[in-house]
Amino acid sequence: MKAVSRWISELSFLKKSLLAFLLGLAVAAALPPLHLIFLLPVSFTGLIWILSSVDNRKQAFFVGWWFAWGQFIAGLYWIGVAFTIDAQTHALLLPLPVLVLPAFLAILSGLATLATYLTRAQSLARIFIFSGCWLLFEYIRGVIFTGFPWNLIGYSWSAFLPVLQSTAYFGIYGLTLFTVFLASLPALFGETETPRRTAGISLIACIGILLSFYGVGAVRLHNSSVTYFENAPIRLVQPNIQQVDKWKPDLLLAHLQKLVALSLIEEGEKPRYLIWPETAVPYYLTTAPALQKELARIVPPGGALITGAPRRDPEKSRYWNSLQVLGDQGNILDIYDKQHLVPYGEYMPLRSVMVATGLTGIIPALDKMSDFATPDKSARKVVSVPGLPPARVMICYEIAFPWEVAPQTAFSWIINVTNDGWFGNTSGPYQHFAITQTRAIEQGVPVVRAANTGISAIIDPFGRVEQQLALNETGIIDGQLPLPLAERTIYSRYGETIPVLVVLIFIFTGVFLARRRSKT
Repeated sequence: MKAVSRWISELSFLKKSLLAFLLGLAVAAALPPLHLIFLLPVSFTGLIWILSSVDNRKQAFFVGWWFAWGQFIAGLYWIGVAFTIDAQTHALLLPLPVLVLPAFLAILSGLATLATYLTRAQSLARIFIFSGCWLLFEYIRGVIFTGFPWNLIGYSWSAFLPVLQSTAYFGIYGLTLFTVFLASLPALFGETETPRRTAGISLIACIGILLSFYGVGAVRLHNSSVTYFENAPIRLVQPNIQQVDKWKPDLLLAHLQKLVALSLIEEGEKPRYLIWPETAVPYYLTTAPALQKELARIVPPGGALITGAPRRDPEKSRYWNSLQVLGDQGNILDIYDKQHLVPYGEYMPLRSVMVATGLTGIIPALDKMSDFATPDKSARKVVSVPGLPPARVMICYEIAFPWEVAPQTAFSWIINVTNDGWFGNTSGPYQHFAITQTRAIEQGVPVVRAANTGISAIIDPFGRVEQQLALNETGIIDGQLPLPLAERTIYSRYGETIPVLVVLIFIFTGVFLARRRSKT
C-alpha cells in the first residue's frame, strides 16, 4: 500500500484531481441501488493519500471538491431526468441539476478537506479530524439554502439491515461519521509517518467496530417482535402513472378512475383505509364538494381515504401540495400541507431577483414555473384518521430531513406519500426508499409509503419491509399497520444531539493526537 501512496504523491496535481474525481464516482456505486460498499475504503483511503500529498491550501480544497463533484454527478444524475419530462420547455435548464448543483454541493466537501489540511495533522489524527470535518460540512449541506441531506454515506448500509440498526442510537449522520472514519483508516498503511503498530491496532479496531455494529443490530432484530393495530386493515394503491402523462388534461379523469378501480379490487381482507400517493387526485379536492361525495362512495364504512391532492385558496390564489383525509360521508376530516418545498421543483427561489436581472427572459421556463405556498410555522405536522393513532405526514422530499420528523409532535406512525415518477427507472427512487427505511429505524415507528410509480411499502419499526411494490409496477398492497416500539429509540429522544457530540469528539480527539505528536 505504501507503493500506491508513493505513486499518488508523485502525480501532478492535474492527475491527482482526476483521480479524486474517479474515486468520488466510485462512492456513488456504494449507495443504493448498487450497494458496492467495498468501494468506500478504496475511495476514502485514496482521498486521504491525495490530501496528504498536496502542497498548499488551494490544492487541499480542490482535491475534496473534485472528489465530491464526481460523487454528486454520479449520485444525483437522476435529478436531470425530471428536466426531460417536458424537454421542450426545460432542456436549457438541464446542466443545472447535472453539473452545476453537484459543483455547488462539492464546495462544502472541499472546505472539509481544506479544514483538515490546515490542522497539519498526520496519521491517525488526520483521519479523526477529516471524519469530523466531513460530517460537519455534511450538516451544513443539510441546512444551507433549505438543505439537501441526500446521498449521505451512511445510506450505503441500507442493504445491511443489522448495521443500519445503529441509526436507532445515533441517526444516519452518526452512522455516516463512523463509516467515513472506518473507510479512511486503511490509509494508515500507506503513510510512512504511521508506525506499523498504530496501523495494525487501528485495523483491529476497525474490524471490531464493524462486528459490534453488526452484532448489536443482529441481536436487536432477533429479539424484535411486531404487533399490529386492531381492526385497521390498510390498502396502498400504486397506479404507476407515468409522469409524462400525469398532468395531461384529457387523461386526468382516466387517472382518477384507475385509482378507484384499484381501490375496489376484491382481494383478501377488505381494507378499511385507502392510501393513495402524492397528488393522486389531480383536482382541487377541498373546493370540489361533488368530487368529495363521489369518492366517498369507495371509502369503507368508518374508514377513510388518505390521499395526496393539490389544495388552493380561491380568494388569495395560493396553492399547497397537500395530504387530505376524506371520510365516508364525503367530508374532509384533516389536511396536511407540505412544509418543506423543493427549490426549483415546487417554488422558484429569488424570483424577484431573476425577473429584475432578466434571467427569466433568457430562460422562459423559469418564468413559467408556479409556486406552491408554504404553511406558517405553527401548522400541524400530524393528521388524525378515525380509528387510527396520530400520523406524522411527510410528503416526498420531506422525509430526507431526519431532524424534521419528531420535534414537538406525538405520533405512532409515519405516512410518506410521494411521486418518484419524475425520475424514471434511475437510482433516485431506490435512494429515496432507503431514506424512508432509515427514518423508521431512527424513530422506532412504522412507515407506510404510497408512491405513484413505486416503491410503495409497509415498513415496520425496525426498517424491515413487510410488503412492497416494485418500481414501475401497478398494483395494491393489503396489510396491517404495525405498532410502534413500546420504548422509543435513543435517537428519537435526543435527535441530532448525539451525532453532533460525536463529531465534536472526533475533531477534538484529532487535535489532541496532533498536538501530542508535535511535542514528541
